Amino acid sequence: MELDYRNLSEFFIEAVKRYGDKGAIFWKDDSPGNKNTLYKDISGSKLKELVYLMAQAISRYHIKPYETAAIISDTRFEWVIADFACLSKQIVTVPVYPTMTSEQIKYILHHSKSRLCFVSNKMMADKVNAVFNELPDLEKIITFTKTDHNTDNIISFEELVYGEILEERNAYSGELADKYFSECSLKQDPDDLLTIIYTSGTTGTPKGVCLSHRNILANIKQCTDSFPVVPEDRFLSFLPLAHTYERTAGYYLPLSIGASIYYAKNIDTLAAQMAEVKPTLLLAVPILFNRIYSRLMKNIEQMPAFKKAVTKRALSIGKKYRNNKDNFLWKLADKKVFSEIRKRTGGEIKFFISGGSALNKETAEFFDSIGLLILQGYGMTEASPVISVNRLGDNHFGTVGPPLVNVEVKIAEDGEILVKGDNVMLGYYKNDMETSEMIIGGWLHTGDIGVIDEHGCLKITDRKKTLIKTAGGKYISLTHIEENLERSDYIEQVISFASDERHFVSALIYPNPDKLAEIAAKLGIKYSSLAELSDNDVIHNFFESEIDVLQKHIAKYERVRKFALLDRPFTIESGELTPTLKLKRRVIEEKHKDIIEEFYK
Repeated sequence: MELDYRNLSEFFIEAVKRYGDKGAIFWKDDSPGNKNTLYKDISGSKLKELVYLMAQAISRYHIKPYETAAIISDTRFEWVIADFACLSKQIVTVPVYPTMTSEQIKYILHHSKSRLCFVSNKMMADKVNAVFNELPDLEKIITFTKTDHNTDNIISFEELVYGEILEERNAYSGELADKYFSECSLKQDPDDLLTIIYTSGTTGTPKGVCLSHRNILANIKQCTDSFPVVPEDRFLSFLPLAHTYERTAGYYLPLSIGASIYYAKNIDTLAAQMAEVKPTLLLAVPILFNRIYSRLMKNIEQMPAFKKAVTKRALSIGKKYRNNKDNFLWKLADKKVFSEIRKRTGGEIKFFISGGSALNKETAEFFDSIGLLILQGYGMTEASPVISVNRLGDNHFGTVGPPLVNVEVKIAEDGEILVKGDNVMLGYYKNDMETSEMIIGGWLHTGDIGVIDEHGCLKITDRKKTLIKTAGGKYISLTHIEENLERSDYIEQVISFASDERHFVSALIYPNPDKLAEIAAKLGIKYSSLAELSDNDVIHNFFESEIDVLQKHIAKYERVRKFALLDRPFTIESGELTPTLKLKRRVIEEKHKDIIEEFYK
């Protein structure tokens, strides 16, 4: 396919020119003395200046082309400065989730031989500095926030750009920067290595995905050719920029057309910031929609009786006439109820895009019934990452849509989804064996099982690694078992287990704590802690009945026969979830092996 740009340096020149003195990136400013300005912004011309100055500043470390620099930070404009400054110097960036453990961070920095490490704050700087002497290639830690530090290993962004390179800053001009970036772009080929992104590692050691300029630029074009984005759009970004999905579709893509990018402080402030920003587009993961739905249902239950009845009646109408929104009753329900709900998202959402993991079909249909459209997509880091997405006017719930323009998808004989296109990675860093198993004849073997339906839409049916043959010789899908149980309002998280040595399926369940408290109140159960409640026989019997109802429609050999209720959720901090909120089966099974082994005694 024909690329719009040869490399990201050329892309950057055009992007900052497109914005000029207009704001490109916005963020909430809660600092004292700034009460009248909700959001600060950085213009295209200021972005160009800071990237140029950062590039000059890091020149003093004499890092050679294709050496690496890690970025461990929450989402902020300095992340963008570091990213473009490094790529202008042909330094390969290695984004790292700030939620990763010290051991994971040490592994990635050591494996990638990172020469520089950009970090968001003092806490992260201290975490990296604690293992500095174990990282022989690391030369300097650069903090985005000004911090007090008693070591030469650390320098702040402010010290570097505004202190140490005073001469370059005083000599700065837009023309000088344009000349610099133009010269940089001439040195870079489309197939040069741009970034190494380490996968979350649900089943083992993280692998470094090598993506080129071509990979990223192709995926940006594939996305913009597949769904409409215009300069007037406002993106509200809350996913970490270490997430390939956010980096390509929520960062590079809006920059490519001159749309505004707003940074949310975190997922907890998202609701308030949606009302302030009034975004037109928002990239999200299913957990956000589950959270919005749960909060909405809880608010409805707390309404006065008459208002609650009206709202529930409107939701019933919305469900009935979801595919016929010109119907008088739907329009009336919209005027009285749905429009008020949509105001909480700012009232100007054109559509959400959901990715990262499977979105429950019923959840997507619920949002559609109240006039909020979710386009479910599919991708993986190895594909830069977007592979397919539903389209406006042609949205098929329960699928991840047709492949993007210029992306080929086919289904192998064993059902595995294979992908080909300019967005497919170069390979895994320092791992030729894994690369040769992943890319065969130019086709990326995704590890996902799926089908292409009569509309040309891709439907993910399973992961190869969650298809298990039980001791009874039956093949079962752990993913389907878990998705089935997650339909319950009483179940917040679930993971199931089976193997060729186990005669039935078992599960660990973390109940919805609010619903658990409601059950206890209704049943008159007194308790002092969630642990005590989770261990209560009456509660266990309630969940057994709930699971029996959910499992009526599935085969007996697929049903969960034994389960345990946990008193704490699976989290990133506990090491049981990846930074992209996927369950780490090996870790969870090892942590809870005593409970699981007890199931099969």
